[in-house]
Amino acid sequence: MFYEKEVKTLDDLMKAVRVLDEDSGIRLVGALGRRKCLVFVTRFGQRFTMMTYGMRARTGAPGSRLGAREFDDVEALVEALRRVVPRRIRAYVY
Repeated sequence: MFYEKEVKTLDDLMKAVRVLDEDSGIRLVGALGRRKCLVFVTRFGQRFTMMTYGMRARTGAPGSRLGAREFDDVEALVEALRRVVPRRIRAYVY
């Protein structure tokens, strides 16, 4: 069964990152410059991975990978997310 919870504030997003399980993840709609992108955050052990993909114009589906970064702590990940996520957050925890 597939479960997804919407997150609408930065505080709720930070809480979701802190309690993220290894078998779950977070999907966000973000922007790099003026280009919309999809950001996926996963966790393995104590490390977090943030992958950024271009967004296809007509479908909103993930396109080509724009980048991938790993982080050792929550604060570094949140700082990176603040650069990509616009003021109005559209995030989903799955």
